[in-house]
Amino acid sequence: MTVRLQPLRPRTAALLAASLVSAVALAGCGSGGDPAADDVTSPAAGGPAASAAGTEIPAQEQDPAVAALVPKEFRDKGTVTIASDASYPPMEFMASDGQTVVGLDPDLGKALGEVMGLKITIVNSQFDAIIPGLSAGKFDIGMSGFNDTEERRKILDFVDYYKGGSSFFAKSGGVVVKTLDDLCGHRVAVQKGTVQQDDVTAQDAKCKSAGQKSVDLQVYPDQAAANLALVSGRADVSIADTPIAAYQVAQSGGQFALTGDEYGVVMHGIAAPKGSGLVKPLTAALDTLMKNGAYQKILDKWGIGHTKLDAPLVNGAEPQQ
Repeated sequence: MTVRLQPLRPRTAALLAASLVSAVALAGCGSGGDPAADDVTSPAAGGPAASAAGTEIPAQEQDPAVAALVPKEFRDKGTVTIASDASYPPMEFMASDGQTVVGLDPDLGKALGEVMGLKITIVNSQFDAIIPGLSAGKFDIGMSGFNDTEERRKILDFVDYYKGGSSFFAKSGGVVVKTLDDLCGHRVAVQKGTVQQDDVTAQDAKCKSAGQKSVDLQVYPDQAAANLALVSGRADVSIADTPIAAYQVAQSGGQFALTGDEYGVVMHGIAAPKGSGLVKPLTAALDTLMKNGAYQKILDKWGIGHTKLDAPLVNGAEPQQ
């Protein structure tokens, strides 16, 4: 990504940490923060988040053929509830009002709903609570940068809408990590419930079996907390989906840097409980957005146009006709 902000202006070492924590947390944390604070990364304050959030995506027309695929229970309600963890920019994060969830997934979800003839309600949830919430019927679908994995497919279906891997980032001038094998002996901060947590757990076992130092895995409730661990020196490196890692680096005013190579490129999808009946209308709606150009505009708006798919995929495969 080529997003840039004006550098932070710390007056002391303590203020440097506080400034960066405020910048990253307000960009990506849905758990609080003072909306009236000097938010250098929020849509209201200028910079890349402002230009993205200020880019309007034209409203979509309902497609009768797509709307006809929507299960009756959702047509009767007229709404679909989407769960997102609003701490993962640019996919989803809180606007400066502290209440509105913005980002790629909210934009795409709204457009999908318009094509299906449904109102979309975005619910902010901890990431590791989304899948249980889908299983319990608390949410209808999940849009939160989900990796489409075999394990998750046991209880969910995925309508895939972009591809990408994971990337390492650390404090500028800090540790250099090229691959997962380089994590032995390092302190690694990740968000709870992510595939990156699984990756580091598996790598720790490899380190120990090879007689090397173990990985100090630090699991945090959201990415903003993992960033704070880097800033404060409690962690050496963090790992996130590549678009998210790149966004954190760009928003940090030069305090963070990507390190090493992207790994584990996979499909990312909209998650729906098996048997919900939502896969067909979501796939058809996404296909409509891909064909009319709105999908590309949304990805470009949030800086990840290079991750696009040429057609929707269901559970990593072409949909059956």
